[in-house]
Amino acid sequence: MPAIGLNINGIEAKKFKEAEVGVKVNTNTNLKDVKEHGLSPLDKKCLSVDFEFTTNYVSADDKKVADVIITGDVLFLDEEYEKILNQWKKDKKLPDDVSLQIINVVFNKCLKKAILLSDDLQLPSPIPIPVAKKKE
Repeated sequence: MPAIGLNINGIEAKKFKEAEVGVKVNTNTNLKDVKEHGLSPLDKKCLSVDFEFTTNYVSADDKKVADVIITGDVLFLDEEYEKILNQWKKDKKLPDDVSLQIINVVFNKCLKKAILLSDDLQLPSPIPIPVAKKKE
């Protein structure tokens, strides 16, 4: 079943020093918690998966350059939500197919925001931006 929504609860972007040539960019999504969530208009229950999306910028000599941190939750609808929730409570792990769907939704939404924030802070984009070139 699908992820039916993503809520952003916080955005923090800090630049500690100017980015120089050779800056490394690391992006990661961490699923922090899973809770039962009621969908009153549909009279159904789903999962609310808390996440933290981070993009870290590190200089060539391993000094912190900047951080972009986005927190929020993804609502995930599945007929077997209780089984998934119990597995989370037991192992702090989601089934691979569920985890991949949620992480892809987070990447899709948060990478767009991280690109805009990196531009505002005059940092390299967290993903390469295509460049048009003249045909030869």
